[in-house]
Amino acid sequence: MDGAKPWAGADMSGAYVELEHPADLFLEIRAPDLPALFENALYALYDHVVELPGVTPRQEMLLDVWAPSAAEALRRLLAEALYHFDTEGFVGAAAGIEVDPAAPPDRGTPGDSGDTAATAAMGTRVKARVFGEKADKSRHTFLSEVKAVTYHRLQVWHSGVGGWRATVLFDL
Repeated sequence: MDGAKPWAGADMSGAYVELEHPADLFLEIRAPDLPALFENALYALYDHVVELPGVTPRQEMLLDVWAPSAAEALRRLLAEALYHFDTEGFVGAAAGIEVDPAAPPDRGTPGDSGDTAATAAMGTRVKARVFGEKADKSRHTFLSEVKAVTYHRLQVWHSGVGGWRATVLFDL
């Protein structure tokens, strides 16, 4: 797994907190750096769909997204992971993340959605190597049904001394 540590054996207690929302799942993701923020967001997603201690990192799935802002890159990464869960049953148990400011591709215009000026001007590319397996109802316990990753209250910001934060709302 090339440096990716399984989430089930790690202390992930500070990775995210649930925020109050009347109907959906609203989370604040926390991490010391941007790659860890994206990894913790993937962990939070999978932690709400399947009990992770029963998931084994048998397969590798590559996710590669680009967006004009870190917030949109986060939403696209989570939406891509959710798509693979919904269509293939793939659930992650660990991930290795690379985050690169990248010049925008030929399509699209960079924009700002609350990110730092540097990432908003260049765009953000995220490459995730997610290690996991196909979920199996006979071996895994399914939790919440996440329908979508929304734009509502989506933010990524640098919180100074505390590192990076993001808020994301999942439609249940």
